[in-house]
Amino acid sequence: MSNETERGPFTERLWGGGAKEKPQRPEPERSSNVVPRRPDRTYVAQEIREHAQRLHIRCATQPSRFPAYSSLLDIIHDHDFDKAFTLVYSFMLVEVTGSRLGAIVHAISSGCCERIHEFHKKLHDAPTADEPIIDSIKIISAIGK
Repeated sequence: MSNETERGPFTERLWGGGAKEKPQRPEPERSSNVVPRRPDRTYVAQEIREHAQRLHIRCATQPSRFPAYSSLLDIIHDHDFDKAFTLVYSFMLVEVTGSRLGAIVHAISSGCCERIHEFHKKLHDAPTADEPIIDSIKIISAIGK
């Protein structure tokens, strides 16, 4: 047998029996997890997203924190007055004070609150009287020995 007769359809595929162009696959759309910053000064106390893996705690004058929902041990909520709640993690406490915080606590307890924002008058315009507002976020980290 000669080399020409030994070649079959599989040999061509394996050894590149010709300069055939591969069909172009369409590239999948890439989605970005980065949320663009608000172009205006509108204050929003919380942002919702189904099945959030982490809670972005955005303080006005401190660095942000991104604890995982799986690390959240407890939520202590002042449900009668809706003015304070505390998130209990094994490595830190997050004390949040403000007004009308019940909706935020409910969103965190159901695992769909993606971000909470601390209000700062130099960064945001004041929200309306019926919207939640976070006046302060105080983070108390556990000290390991």
